[in-house]
Amino acid sequence: MFEELLEHQNRAYLSRLSRTFSAIPVSNIASNVGSSVDQVTTFVDSLIRQGLLNARLETKDKSGAGAVLRFYLDPTQGPLAKTEKQQQQALFEQTQRTDALAEQVKDADYRLSITKEYVEYVKRQKKKNGAGGGGGADTMDVTFDDGDMDEDIMGDMR
Repeated sequence: MFEELLEHQNRAYLSRLSRTFSAIPVSNIASNVGSSVDQVTTFVDSLIRQGLLNARLETKDKSGAGAVLRFYLDPTQGPLAKTEKQQQQALFEQTQRTDALAEQVKDADYRLSITKEYVEYVKRQKKKNGAGGGGGADTMDVTFDDGDMDEDIMGDMR
C-alpha cells in the first residue's frame, strides 16, 4: 500500500514537471526525489510504456548530462499521440458522459424537491387524519388546495 502511494506521488511529480519543463535531465529528477538515476530511468520508462506519461527518454546526450526526459505537450505528438479524428471522438464521448451526468444530477434534484414536498404532504395528512394516521397507500396530490388556508387568510384580515 505504501509503495503504491509513493508510486502515485512520483507519477504526479513527473506529470507536474511537464508543466514547467519541455526537457529535464533524469539526474536532476533523481537528486530531487532521492533515488538513483537508474531507478528513476526505469520508473519513467515504465510510465511511458504504460501510457501514463507523454514523453520520451533520450539517452544520446551531447551535453554529457546523461539521460534526458523530453515531454510532449501537444497531444498530436509523442507516444500518446492522437489523430484529429481520435481527439474529436474522445471529445464526443466526454460530451456524452457529461450530458448523462448532468441528466442524473437533474433527476436527483427533481427527486429531492419532490421528497420535500412529499414530506410536507405527509405532515399535513397526519394533521388532518389525527395522530393515528390514515390511508397509507394514497398518492400525493401535487395540485394541493387546502380549504382551511382560505379560512386562515380570512381570519387574519379581521
